[in-house]
Amino acid sequence: MKEKVSSEVSKLLKSIKREKPQKADAIVWPQGDRYDRGRKVLDLFKNGWAPKIVVSGNDLLIGPSKIIGENNISLTEMVKWLKKRGIKSQQIIIDKKSFNTLDQAKNIFILIKEKRWKKIILVASLYHQPRAFLTFLKESRKIGWTGKIVNQPAMLNLQKKPSGRNKTASDLIFDEIEKIKKYKVYNFTKGFNLP
Repeated sequence: MKEKVSSEVSKLLKSIKREKPQKADAIVWPQGDRYDRGRKVLDLFKNGWAPKIVVSGNDLLIGPSKIIGENNISLTEMVKWLKKRGIKSQQIIIDKKSFNTLDQAKNIFILIKEKRWKKIILVASLYHQPRAFLTFLKESRKIGWTGKIVNQPAMLNLQKKPSGRNKTASDLIFDEIEKIKKYKVYNFTKGFNLP
């Protein structure tokens, strides 16, 4: 079973890496890996791929002693970082109620329905993108959203530790495979339904 999941995640990673940016209603920046994902978010925004950036997470589970293996920055710091680089307050939407990827998906889709968005760009780190995408995809199907999630991961060096982490990105991919199995964002008999 582990080999099947690993093989499917490998296929999904290849698909994600090939995906091109598309015009969208918003870019979603999930908290994690400090500013590593922010550079990709900023690049997509400045190149006109979407008019809004949604910063998603919380300010309670930050710091080295809150989540084992992580030392995240606050949403406030993420927003300040964007503003220092020319993004205006009215271009940023903050979801501060999300404590994990599933919360982020649920809260973003509340926003999507409210704003009637048809397409979002999801920017996680490469090792996290498959689980983030599958979680968002599962939530979108649950609520009957027929829009599109465009994958645009931050392409981190797999042999290095992402910012604020104590493992390399390649080690974190294996952790993500275990989480995909545990959280059941994958149908073991049917596979992933790749886009």
